[in-house]
Amino acid sequence: SGTALHQLINDILDLSKVDAGRMTFEKQPFEIRQTLKSTLYSFDLKIMEKNLELIKEYDSKIPSVVVGDSLRLNQIILNLMSNAIKFTDKGKITVRTKLLNEDDENVTLEFSVTDTGIGIPDDKKELIFNVFEQAEIGTASSYGGTGLGLSIVKQLVEAQGGSIHLKSKLGEGSTFSFILSFGKTTAKSAEETEILKFDSEIKNLRVLVAEDVALNQLLIKIILSEFGFEHDIVGNGIMAIEKLASASLSNHLYDIILMDLHMPEMNGFEATEYIRKTMKSEIPIIALTADVTTADVSLCKEIGMDDYISKPIDENLLYRKMVELVRKKRKSFSS
Repeated sequence: SGTALHQLINDILDLSKVDAGRMTFEKQPFEIRQTLKSTLYSFDLKIMEKNLELIKEYDSKIPSVVVGDSLRLNQIILNLMSNAIKFTDKGKITVRTKLLNEDDENVTLEFSVTDTGIGIPDDKKELIFNVFEQAEIGTASSYGGTGLGLSIVKQLVEAQGGSIHLKSKLGEGSTFSFILSFGKTTAKSAEETEILKFDSEIKNLRVLVAEDVALNQLLIKIILSEFGFEHDIVGNGIMAIEKLASASLSNHLYDIILMDLHMPEMNGFEATEYIRKTMKSEIPIIALTADVTTADVSLCKEIGMDDYISKPIDENLLYRKMVELVRKKRKSFSS
């Protein structure tokens, strides 16, 4: 798929940067538990499809905000999770995050991903982190090809001064664990401050979602339920318009629409244009898009969308944008 190819290209670029010593890492405050949660969400459907169980164990002693590179952490976990799911046909995947050390300035954490998959033979363990290496050439075809996953993980961990370890038993499964240090801070992350500020004021929003891909529908459903927002999900622009019309008739109005841009029958651009021009509705609309191109963004604005958010969805950003728009709308309504 496009996203898998995109990920592969990013990994290749990152590997070449690490090799050339040009990889730079951010040092920003972020909510670590939230980052892990968002990363793991994106595997929900895959895990359901393979009938696996996902177990999450998180050490409550870890400070809620740490300083480091959340994007790189996300990339490491994504690659380890993809690997675990790819080679596990039954059983469970366990993701653990543990506090190893803490002083005045830093925390050292151990992350591990354990699967009940095919396991790795002893003589192949050394090779597993090599570029494009898979434990047995034979496994590559039956388990959906090979990639740069584990190689990029090793490079990303070591480039940040961390270490990675593998324990595996053939036929029983594997555990990949890595240790990384993060800075401590008294500052709240940007997201946390925003969310705290908004939370009390706007609680139960009613959201209409137009999205045709089942996985994305599931993820949005989980995210909106977490926010405590009431929501209806439809599969194309026509259905969104019908829902909006019947809601205004019954006076059970929506507060905001999340609109995928590329859908069958009627896409997000056409639906928004209809809502703005024909229905004369000013309901806030946020575009959901997998590929943010400048052309898409300017077209979104042109036809009357209020904002856009790219997939995979960053929950905090989505929350912030939704609440900001609804609050702005309510202000202009009351003034």
